[in-house]
Amino acid sequence: MRHLLALLLLVSLSVSAQAYEDNTSPKEAYSKGYKDGFREGYEQARKDLGGVSNNAPQPAPAYPITVSQAKYGTSRRDCDATRYVARRANGKMTASIDVANSICGDPAPGDRKSLDITYVCGNRAKTASAFEHRTAYLSCND
Repeated sequence: MRHLLALLLLVSLSVSAQAYEDNTSPKEAYSKGYKDGFREGYEQARKDLGGVSNNAPQPAPAYPITVSQAKYGTSRRDCDATRYVARRANGKMTASIDVANSICGDPAPGDRKSLDITYVCGNRAKTASAFEHRTAYLSCND
């Protein structure tokens, strides 16, 4: 315990002496010492790691799904499924949509239908589609 108190007193006197010499407050002197120590440690770490630069490639920012448009049906008859798909996918990084008549009814009875989706991940436009009784997959992870 005595050693700790002696160390604290020594640090306090050192900061006070530095503050007196620089005509700064003890708080400013402490802050300057902290910043100088951090900078020296950072530079030493860069040297030890082989000169890692600040120009290292950064990972691309991740943006969630925003559905622009969705159509369910055939090329002749379809329905607007945008709200249905948006409720299930917007704000997520990935989404799976089961394609069935429950989306917006059966716009073309007896015909093979598909769900065609246009969505955005940040500034990248993407598409997804799947036939009836399949699953459409949307992803902003790639």
